[in-house]
Amino acid sequence: MRFIRVLTYIITCTLLLSCNKYLDVQPKGIVMPKTVSEFEGILNSETLTTTFPTHLVYLSDDIKTNISSLEKTTDANAYFWRQSLDPNREAEPAVWAISYRVIYRANVIINNIMDAEGGNEQKKKEILAEALVTRADAYYNLLTVFAKAYDRNTAVSDPGLPWVTSTDVTTATPDRLSLQETLDRMIEDLKVAANDLPTTNVNKYRATKYVANGLLARIYLYMEDYANAATYATKALEAPHIISNYNDIYSFYELPMVEDDPEILWARLTEDAYLINDLNYSQSLVDIFDYSDLRFLYFAEDWYGEGDYIRNSFGFVNTGITFPEMLLTKAEALAHNDDFSTAMDIVNTLRENRIDQYSYEELVASSKEEAIDLILLERRKELAFGGQRWADMKRLDKQGRMPEVERINKDGDVLASLPPKSPNYTIEIPGRVLLFNPNMKKNH
Repeated sequence: MRFIRVLTYIITCTLLLSCNKYLDVQPKGIVMPKTVSEFEGILNSETLTTTFPTHLVYLSDDIKTNISSLEKTTDANAYFWRQSLDPNREAEPAVWAISYRVIYRANVIINNIMDAEGGNEQKKKEILAEALVTRADAYYNLLTVFAKAYDRNTAVSDPGLPWVTSTDVTTATPDRLSLQETLDRMIEDLKVAANDLPTTNVNKYRATKYVANGLLARIYLYMEDYANAATYATKALEAPHIISNYNDIYSFYELPMVEDDPEILWARLTEDAYLINDLNYSQSLVDIFDYSDLRFLYFAEDWYGEGDYIRNSFGFVNTGITFPEMLLTKAEALAHNDDFSTAMDIVNTLRENRIDQYSYEELVASSKEEAIDLILLERRKELAFGGQRWADMKRLDKQGRMPEVERINKDGDVLASLPPKSPNYTIEIPGRVLLFNPNMKKNH
Protein backbone atom coordinates (compact mmCIF):
# COMPACT_ATOMS: atom_id res chain seq x y z
CA MET A 1 0.00 0.00 0.00
CA ARG A 2 1.30 3.44 -0.94
CA PHE A 3 0.60 6.26 1.44
CA ILE A 4 1.16 9.99 1.24
CA ARG A 5 2.30 11.92 4.28
CA VAL A 6 0.80 15.31 4.91
CA LEU A 7 3.01 18.16 6.06
CA THR A 8 1.35 20.44 8.64
CA TYR A 9 2.44 23.66 7.07
CA ILE A 10 2.20 22.84 3.40
CA ILE A 11 -0.44 21.33 1.21
CA THR A 12 -0.38 17.76 0.02
CA CYS A 13 0.08 18.53 -3.64
CA THR A 14 -0.99 16.42 -6.57
CA LEU A 15 1.60 17.06 -9.21
CA LEU A 16 0.55 18.24 -12.63
CA LEU A 17 -3.10 18.70 -11.70
CA SER A 18 -3.71 21.25 -14.43
CA CYS A 19 -2.06 22.35 -17.65
CA ASN A 20 1.40 23.87 -17.20
CA LYS A 21 1.23 23.56 -13.40
CA TYR A 22 3.31 21.34 -11.16
CA LEU A 23 1.47 21.96 -7.92
CA ASP A 24 -1.94 22.61 -6.43
CA VAL A 25 -2.69 26.05 -5.09
CA GLN A 26 -2.62 26.49 -1.34
CA PRO A 27 -6.11 25.69 -0.01
CA LYS A 28 -7.92 28.03 2.31
CA GLY A 29 -7.23 27.55 5.99
CA ILE A 30 -3.68 26.21 5.56
CA VAL A 31 -1.12 28.51 7.12
CA MET A 32 2.25 28.74 5.43
CA PRO A 33 5.30 28.83 7.72
CA LYS A 34 6.47 32.21 8.95
CA THR A 35 8.98 31.58 11.73
CA VAL A 36 12.43 29.99 11.63
CA SER A 37 11.22 27.17 13.87
CA GLU A 38 8.35 26.43 11.50
CA PHE A 39 10.70 26.25 8.51
CA GLU A 40 12.99 23.97 10.48
CA GLY A 41 9.95 21.82 11.21
CA ILE A 42 9.65 21.19 7.48
CA LEU A 43 13.17 19.74 7.44
CA ASN A 44 12.18 17.43 10.31
CA SER A 45 8.96 16.29 8.61
CA GLU A 46 8.47 12.83 7.14
CA THR A 47 8.01 14.46 3.73
CA LEU A 48 11.63 15.62 3.74
CA THR A 49 13.11 12.53 5.39
CA THR A 50 11.26 9.69 3.61
CA THR A 51 12.34 10.98 0.22
CA PHE A 52 13.67 7.96 -1.68
CA PRO A 53 11.45 6.65 -4.52
CA THR A 54 10.98 2.92 -3.96
CA HIS A 55 10.82 2.16 -7.67
CA LEU A 56 14.55 2.74 -7.98
CA VAL A 57 14.94 -0.43 -5.90
CA TYR A 58 12.55 -2.35 -8.17
CA LEU A 59 14.60 -1.24 -11.19
CA SER A 60 17.81 -2.67 -9.76
CA ASP A 61 19.26 -6.13 -10.34
CA ASP A 62 19.60 -6.69 -6.58
CA ILE A 63 15.95 -7.56 -6.12
CA LYS A 64 13.76 -10.56 -6.89
CA THR A 65 9.99 -10.54 -6.43
CA ASN A 66 7.05 -12.75 -7.30
CA ILE A 67 5.46 -10.10 -9.53
CA SER A 68 3.81 -11.68 -12.56
CA SER A 69 4.95 -10.56 -15.98
CA LEU A 70 1.26 -10.12 -16.80
CA GLU A 71 0.82 -7.40 -14.21
CA LYS A 72 0.51 -3.83 -15.43
CA THR A 73 1.19 -2.12 -12.12
CA THR A 74 3.82 0.51 -11.44
CA ASP A 75 5.91 -2.02 -9.49
CA ALA A 76 5.74 -4.49 -12.38
CA ASN A 77 6.64 -1.84 -14.94
CA ALA A 78 9.74 -0.95 -12.92
CA TYR A 79 10.69 -4.56 -12.22
CA PHE A 80 10.46 -5.57 -15.89
CA TRP A 81 12.13 -2.37 -17.16
CA ARG A 82 9.22 -1.23 -19.28
CA GLN A 83 9.60 2.14 -21.00
CA SER A 84 6.95 3.81 -18.86
CA LEU A 85 6.44 3.25 -15.14
CA ASP A 86 2.83 4.36 -14.87
CA PRO A 87 0.05 2.08 -16.15
CA ASN A 88 -2.33 5.02 -16.57
CA ARG A 89 -2.31 8.81 -16.60
CA GLU A 90 -4.76 9.17 -13.73
CA ALA A 91 -2.46 7.98 -10.96
CA GLU A 92 0.27 10.04 -9.33
CA PRO A 93 3.44 9.59 -11.42
CA ALA A 94 5.93 7.18 -9.86
CA VAL A 95 9.31 8.68 -8.85
CA TRP A 96 8.37 12.01 -10.47
CA ALA A 97 5.65 12.88 -7.95
CA ILE A 98 7.52 12.19 -4.72
CA SER A 99 10.66 13.91 -6.03
CA TYR A 100 8.95 17.09 -7.19
CA ARG A 101 6.96 17.15 -3.97
CA VAL A 102 10.28 17.20 -2.10
CA ILE A 103 11.56 19.91 -4.45
CA TYR A 104 8.46 22.01 -3.85
CA ARG A 105 8.83 21.86 -0.09
CA ALA A 106 12.53 22.59 -0.34
CA ASN A 107 11.68 25.61 -2.48
CA VAL A 108 9.26 26.86 0.16
CA ILE A 109 12.25 27.02 2.52
CA ILE A 110 14.74 28.34 -0.04
CA ASN A 111 12.48 31.15 -1.19
CA ASN A 112 11.30 32.32 2.23
CA ILE A 113 13.63 31.39 5.08
CA MET A 114 15.81 34.51 4.97
CA ASP A 115 12.71 36.66 5.63
CA ALA A 116 11.38 34.41 8.41
CA GLU A 117 10.57 35.69 11.86
CA GLY A 118 12.99 34.87 14.69
CA GLY A 119 16.36 33.20 14.59
CA ASN A 120 19.67 34.72 13.59
CA GLU A 121 21.26 35.12 10.17
CA GLN A 122 23.52 32.08 10.55
CA LYS A 123 20.65 29.79 11.55
CA LYS A 124 18.66 30.92 8.52
CA LYS A 125 21.61 30.24 6.23
CA GLU A 126 21.99 26.75 7.68
CA ILE A 127 18.32 25.93 7.10
CA LEU A 128 18.56 27.32 3.56
CA ALA A 129 21.64 25.17 2.94
CA GLU A 130 19.85 22.03 4.16
CA ALA A 131 17.01 22.72 1.75
CA LEU A 132 19.50 23.08 -1.12
CA VAL A 133 21.00 19.67 -0.27
CA THR A 134 17.57 18.05 -0.07
CA ARG A 135 16.54 19.55 -3.41
CA ALA A 136 19.76 18.42 -5.10
CA ASP A 137 19.21 14.88 -3.79
CA ALA A 138 15.70 14.81 -5.26
CA TYR A 139 16.97 16.01 -8.64
CA TYR A 140 19.66 13.33 -8.58
CA ASN A 141 17.08 10.59 -8.05
CA LEU A 142 15.02 11.98 -10.93
CA LEU A 143 18.03 12.14 -13.25
CA THR A 144 18.92 8.50 -12.72
CA VAL A 145 15.46 7.52 -13.96
CA PHE A 146 14.33 10.10 -16.52
CA ALA A 147 17.60 11.15 -18.17
CA LYS A 148 20.27 9.25 -20.03
CA ALA A 149 23.44 8.15 -18.29
CA TYR A 150 25.92 11.00 -18.21
CA ASP A 151 28.21 11.26 -21.22
CA ARG A 152 30.42 14.35 -21.30
CA ASN A 153 30.32 14.28 -25.11
CA THR A 154 26.53 14.56 -25.34
CA ALA A 155 25.43 15.97 -21.95
CA VAL A 156 25.06 19.51 -23.31
CA SER A 157 22.40 18.27 -25.74
CA ASP A 158 20.85 15.33 -23.83
CA PRO A 159 17.67 16.46 -22.04
CA GLY A 160 17.81 16.74 -18.27
CA LEU A 161 14.98 17.93 -16.05
CA PRO A 162 12.62 20.87 -15.64
CA TRP A 163 14.37 22.99 -13.00
CA VAL A 164 11.63 24.19 -10.68
CA THR A 165 12.45 26.95 -8.22
CA SER A 166 9.10 28.69 -7.89
CA THR A 167 6.26 27.86 -5.49
CA ASP A 168 3.86 29.99 -7.55
CA VAL A 169 1.53 27.41 -9.05
CA THR A 170 0.42 29.76 -11.81
CA THR A 171 3.94 29.68 -13.27
CA ALA A 172 4.28 27.71 -16.49
CA THR A 173 6.19 24.46 -16.42
CA PRO A 174 9.85 25.11 -17.26
CA ASP A 175 11.39 23.39 -20.26
CA ARG A 176 13.80 20.56 -19.61
CA LEU A 177 17.32 21.83 -19.10
CA SER A 178 20.15 19.89 -20.68
CA LEU A 179 21.60 17.09 -18.60
CA GLN A 180 24.80 19.08 -18.17
CA GLU A 181 22.99 22.21 -17.01
CA THR A 182 20.85 20.24 -14.57
CA LEU A 183 23.92 18.69 -12.97
CA ASP A 184 25.80 22.00 -12.97
CA ARG A 185 22.99 23.63 -10.98
CA MET A 186 22.90 20.77 -8.50
CA ILE A 187 26.65 21.00 -7.99
CA GLU A 188 26.52 24.77 -7.58
CA ASP A 189 23.80 24.47 -4.93
CA LEU A 190 25.74 21.82 -3.02
CA LYS A 191 28.94 23.85 -3.00
CA VAL A 192 27.05 26.86 -1.67
CA ALA A 193 25.41 24.65 0.94
CA ALA A 194 28.72 23.14 2.08
CA ASN A 195 29.96 26.61 2.98
CA ASP A 196 26.97 27.39 5.21
CA LEU A 197 26.19 24.04 6.80
CA PRO A 198 27.35 23.12 10.31
CA THR A 199 29.71 20.24 11.00
CA THR A 200 27.12 18.61 13.30
CA ASN A 201 23.35 18.58 13.39
CA VAL A 202 20.52 17.42 15.63
CA ASN A 203 20.20 13.96 14.07
CA LYS A 204 21.24 11.87 11.05
CA TYR A 205 18.26 13.06 9.01
CA ARG A 206 19.60 16.59 8.97
CA ALA A 207 22.39 17.71 6.66
CA THR A 208 25.90 18.84 7.54
CA LYS A 209 28.75 20.13 5.39
CA TYR A 210 29.98 16.53 5.23
CA VAL A 211 26.63 15.47 3.80
CA ALA A 212 26.87 18.12 1.07
CA ASN A 213 30.37 16.88 0.23
CA GLY A 214 29.17 13.28 0.24
CA LEU A 215 26.39 14.06 -2.23
CA LEU A 216 28.89 15.90 -4.41
CA ALA A 217 31.10 12.78 -4.37
CA ARG A 218 28.13 10.65 -5.41
CA ILE A 219 27.24 12.99 -8.27
CA TYR A 220 30.81 13.33 -9.52
CA LEU A 221 31.20 9.54 -9.55
CA TYR A 222 28.01 9.30 -11.63
CA MET A 223 29.54 11.87 -14.01
CA GLU A 224 32.84 9.93 -14.18
CA ASP A 225 34.68 12.95 -12.84
CA TYR A 226 36.99 10.81 -10.74
CA ALA A 227 39.29 13.56 -9.49
CA ASN A 228 36.39 15.46 -7.93
CA ALA A 229 34.73 12.25 -6.73
CA ALA A 230 37.88 11.36 -4.77
CA THR A 231 38.24 14.91 -3.46
CA TYR A 232 34.71 15.20 -2.12
CA ALA A 233 34.59 11.64 -0.78
CA THR A 234 37.71 12.52 1.20
CA LYS A 235 36.00 15.67 2.52
CA ALA A 236 32.95 13.62 3.55
CA LEU A 237 35.16 11.11 5.33
CA GLU A 238 36.58 13.90 7.48
CA ALA A 239 33.39 13.60 9.55
CA PRO A 240 33.92 11.59 12.76
CA HIS A 241 32.80 8.03 12.04
CA ILE A 242 33.29 4.37 12.79
CA ILE A 243 33.26 1.36 10.47
CA SER A 244 31.62 -1.41 12.45
CA ASN A 245 33.49 -4.69 12.69
CA TYR A 246 31.02 -7.47 12.02
CA ASN A 247 33.40 -9.91 13.71
CA ASP A 248 32.46 -8.29 17.01
CA ILE A 249 28.78 -9.20 16.79
CA TYR A 250 26.96 -12.50 16.82
CA SER A 251 23.68 -11.77 15.07
CA PHE A 252 21.84 -9.26 12.92
CA TYR A 253 19.86 -8.11 15.96
CA GLU A 254 22.97 -6.56 17.50
CA LEU A 255 23.28 -4.08 14.63
CA PRO A 256 22.14 -0.53 15.44
CA MET A 257 18.99 1.18 14.21
CA VAL A 258 19.36 3.89 11.58
CA GLU A 259 19.39 6.72 14.12
CA ASP A 260 22.27 5.14 16.06
CA ASP A 261 24.32 3.67 13.22
CA PRO A 262 27.83 5.20 13.25
CA GLU A 263 28.29 4.21 9.60
CA ILE A 264 25.47 6.47 8.39
CA LEU A 265 26.38 10.01 7.40
CA TRP A 266 22.91 11.05 6.19
CA ALA A 267 19.73 9.05 6.70
CA ARG A 268 17.16 8.96 3.90
CA LEU A 269 14.22 6.61 4.12
CA THR A 270 12.03 5.09 1.43
CA GLU A 271 8.57 6.44 0.74
CA ASP A 272 7.08 2.98 1.29
CA ALA A 273 7.38 1.34 4.71
CA TYR A 274 6.34 -1.99 3.18
CA LEU A 275 9.33 -2.17 0.83
CA ILE A 276 11.16 -4.34 3.37
CA ASN A 277 8.68 -7.13 2.59
CA ASP A 278 9.92 -7.22 -1.02
CA LEU A 279 13.67 -7.15 -0.40
CA ASN A 280 14.52 -10.60 -1.72
CA TYR A 281 18.00 -11.22 -3.07
CA SER A 282 18.28 -11.87 -6.79
CA GLN A 283 20.31 -14.91 -7.70
CA SER A 284 23.02 -12.75 -9.24
CA LEU A 285 23.39 -10.95 -5.90
CA VAL A 286 23.47 -14.20 -3.92
CA ASP A 287 26.14 -15.59 -6.21
CA ILE A 288 28.73 -12.90 -5.48
CA PHE A 289 28.90 -13.65 -1.74
CA ASP A 290 30.90 -16.50 -0.24
CA TYR A 291 30.57 -18.31 3.07
CA SER A 292 33.04 -16.03 4.87
CA ASP A 293 31.21 -12.79 4.10
CA LEU A 294 29.47 -11.64 7.28
CA ARG A 295 27.30 -9.21 5.31
CA PHE A 296 25.46 -12.15 3.85
CA LEU A 297 25.43 -14.08 7.12
CA TYR A 298 23.79 -11.25 9.03
CA PHE A 299 21.60 -9.57 6.43
CA ALA A 300 20.36 -12.44 4.26
CA GLU A 301 17.97 -15.03 5.64
CA ASP A 302 16.64 -18.11 3.87
CA TRP A 303 13.34 -18.36 5.73
CA TYR A 304 12.09 -21.51 4.01
CA GLY A 305 15.38 -23.26 3.30
CA GLU A 306 14.82 -23.15 -0.45
CA GLY A 307 17.63 -20.82 -1.45
CA ASP A 308 15.42 -17.74 -1.52
CA TYR A 309 16.99 -15.08 0.66
CA ILE A 310 15.17 -12.13 2.14
CA ARG A 311 16.91 -9.01 3.41
CA ASN A 312 16.86 -8.47 7.15
CA SER A 313 16.12 -4.85 7.94
CA PHE A 314 14.88 -2.81 10.87
CA GLY A 315 11.82 -0.82 9.75
CA PHE A 316 12.40 1.54 6.85
CA VAL A 317 15.30 0.94 4.49
CA ASN A 318 18.08 3.54 4.71
CA THR A 319 19.05 4.87 1.30
CA GLY A 320 21.13 7.81 2.45
CA ILE A 321 24.87 8.38 2.40
CA THR A 322 27.07 6.02 4.38
CA PHE A 323 30.75 6.12 5.19
CA PRO A 324 31.33 2.73 3.49
CA GLU A 325 29.84 4.25 0.32
CA MET A 326 32.30 7.13 0.57
CA LEU A 327 35.22 4.72 1.06
CA LEU A 328 34.19 2.74 -2.01
CA THR A 329 33.61 5.91 -4.04
CA LYS A 330 37.09 7.14 -3.15
CA ALA A 331 38.59 3.74 -3.97
CA GLU A 332 36.89 3.51 -7.36
CA ALA A 333 37.86 7.07 -8.23
CA LEU A 334 41.50 6.47 -7.27
CA ALA A 335 41.62 3.28 -9.30
CA HIS A 336 40.32 5.07 -12.39
CA ASN A 337 43.04 7.66 -11.84
CA ASP A 338 45.69 4.88 -11.80
CA ASP A 339 46.33 4.84 -8.04
CA PHE A 340 44.96 1.33 -7.74
CA SER A 341 47.34 0.35 -4.95
CA THR A 342 45.87 2.94 -2.56
CA ALA A 343 42.41 2.04 -3.83
CA MET A 344 42.88 -1.59 -2.85
CA ASP A 345 44.18 -0.56 0.59
CA ILE A 346 40.90 1.28 1.17
CA VAL A 347 38.82 -1.69 0.05
CA ASN A 348 40.77 -4.08 2.24
CA THR A 349 40.33 -1.79 5.24
CA LEU A 350 36.57 -2.09 4.74
CA ARG A 351 36.69 -5.85 4.08
CA GLU A 352 38.60 -6.52 7.29
CA ASN A 353 35.44 -5.43 9.07
CA ARG A 354 33.13 -7.50 6.88
CA ILE A 355 34.84 -10.85 6.36
CA ASP A 356 35.14 -13.59 8.95
CA GLN A 357 38.49 -12.96 10.64
CA TYR A 358 39.54 -16.60 10.38
CA SER A 359 38.99 -16.63 6.62
CA TYR A 360 40.04 -13.11 5.70
CA GLU A 361 42.60 -12.63 2.96
CA GLU A 362 43.57 -9.34 1.36
CA LEU A 363 42.42 -8.67 -2.18
CA VAL A 364 45.31 -7.94 -4.53
CA ALA A 365 45.09 -6.29 -7.93
CA SER A 366 47.88 -6.31 -10.48
CA SER A 367 46.28 -3.75 -12.80
CA LYS A 368 43.91 -0.81 -12.87
CA GLU A 369 41.16 -2.83 -14.55
CA GLU A 370 41.47 -5.69 -12.09
CA ALA A 371 41.23 -3.22 -9.20
CA ILE A 372 38.13 -1.57 -10.66
CA ASP A 373 36.43 -4.96 -11.10
CA LEU A 374 37.17 -5.93 -7.49
CA ILE A 375 36.01 -2.57 -6.15
CA LEU A 376 32.76 -2.73 -8.09
CA LEU A 377 32.13 -6.21 -6.72
CA GLU A 378 32.65 -4.97 -3.17
CA ARG A 379 30.47 -1.96 -3.87
CA ARG A 380 27.56 -4.13 -4.92
CA LYS A 381 27.89 -6.33 -1.83
CA GLU A 382 28.28 -3.46 0.61
CA LEU A 383 25.55 -1.21 -0.81
CA ALA A 384 22.97 -3.91 -1.60
CA PHE A 385 19.45 -2.48 -1.26
CA GLY A 386 20.94 0.87 -0.27
CA GLY A 387 19.35 2.74 -3.15
CA GLN A 388 22.38 3.31 -5.39
CA ARG A 389 22.38 0.16 -7.49
CA TRP A 390 20.20 1.52 -10.32
CA ALA A 391 22.43 4.57 -10.71
CA ASP A 392 25.46 2.25 -10.67
CA MET A 393 23.90 -0.03 -13.29
CA LYS A 394 23.20 2.94 -15.49
CA ARG A 395 26.70 4.42 -15.38
CA LEU A 396 28.35 0.99 -15.67
CA ASP A 397 26.23 0.14 -18.70
CA LYS A 398 27.43 3.33 -20.34
CA GLN A 399 31.00 2.15 -19.65
CA GLY A 400 30.32 -1.29 -21.12
CA ARG A 401 30.64 -3.00 -17.72
CA MET A 402 27.07 -4.28 -17.31
CA PRO A 403 26.08 -7.74 -18.56
CA GLU A 404 22.55 -8.50 -19.68
CA VAL A 405 20.22 -8.61 -16.70
CA GLU A 406 17.29 -11.01 -16.54
CA ARG A 407 14.15 -11.49 -14.50
CA ILE A 408 13.73 -15.20 -13.91
CA ASN A 409 10.81 -16.91 -12.19
CA LYS A 410 10.99 -19.89 -9.83
CA ASP A 411 10.65 -22.28 -12.78
CA GLY A 412 13.71 -20.84 -14.46
CA ASP A 413 11.77 -18.98 -17.16
CA VAL A 414 13.17 -15.64 -18.33
CA LEU A 415 10.35 -13.12 -18.00
CA ALA A 416 12.24 -10.04 -19.12
CA SER A 417 15.76 -8.88 -19.87
CA LEU A 418 17.71 -5.65 -19.92
CA PRO A 419 20.52 -6.02 -22.45
CA PRO A 420 23.58 -3.79 -22.60
CA LYS A 421 22.91 -0.34 -24.08
CA SER A 422 19.17 -0.87 -23.82
CA PRO A 423 17.12 2.32 -24.29
CA ASN A 424 15.13 1.16 -21.28
CA TYR A 425 17.90 2.33 -18.99
CA THR A 426 16.11 5.65 -19.48
CA ILE A 427 12.45 5.67 -18.44
CA GLU A 428 9.93 7.76 -20.36
CA ILE A 429 8.61 10.99 -18.86
CA PRO A 430 5.31 10.07 -17.12
CA GLY A 431 2.23 10.16 -19.33
CA ARG A 432 0.44 12.44 -16.89
CA VAL A 433 3.27 14.96 -17.16
CA LEU A 434 3.23 14.81 -20.97
CA LEU A 435 -0.56 15.13 -21.02
CA PHE A 436 -0.39 18.53 -19.33
CA ASN A 437 2.88 19.51 -20.98
CA PRO A 438 2.58 18.27 -24.58
CA ASN A 439 5.63 20.23 -25.74
CA MET A 440 7.97 18.62 -23.23
CA LYS A 441 10.71 16.62 -24.92
CA LYS A 442 10.20 12.87 -24.62
CA ASN A 443 12.92 10.26 -24.04
CA HIS A 444 11.72 7.70 -26.56
